[in-house]
Amino acid sequence: MTRLLLLSGSQRRESFNTRLLKNFAERLEGCCDLDLIDVQHIRLPVFDQDYEEDPLVMENVMALHKRFHTAQGLIVASPEYNNQLPPFLKNLVDWLSRPAYLNANVANPFYDLPTLCCSSSTGWSGGALAIPQARALFGYVGCLVMGDSLSFPYAERDWTGDGFLFDPHTDEQINISLNRLLKLSQLLATHSLD
Repeated sequence: MTRLLLLSGSQRRESFNTRLLKNFAERLEGCCDLDLIDVQHIRLPVFDQDYEEDPLVMENVMALHKRFHTAQGLIVASPEYNNQLPPFLKNLVDWLSRPAYLNANVANPFYDLPTLCCSSSTGWSGGALAIPQARALFGYVGCLVMGDSLSFPYAERDWTGDGFLFDPHTDEQINISLNRLLKLSQLLATHSLD
């Protein structure tokens, strides 16, 4: 079964982006295997090549690398901080991109990985101002970034306390984008681009 990885750009416990990913996971349940990364447990230092000599740091990097490498699709949901991607998300990508440079036998975990970029925030932009940066970052490291993107401004308005309650049009757009990602992921999982 196709395996999708869900990654939040926010480590905040009550993150609307993590909640958004849980909403997506409910919609996708039964259609694929889902791996929702618990970002609160990711404790990587700010990227510095000197830390590549630290076995504990690299052990954590490689554990995450494996989860990315075995996924057939990726959903990233991230807030924006002052019109930029959160440092946590950029730092994570920086670390995960390194093992392939350090060891020719280790694959780039992002290469040809279908990726859907999403954002949610309590502000007017819904995090959409950082989506072009997310597209550039994930595209640069090798992901196949989808043309679709999903952005949710004033996220607290759609939050009921138990989950998101979106209007029918938004629900339809979410389902269309998730279905497109799933189909592309399934297609590439069975037909290599090599």
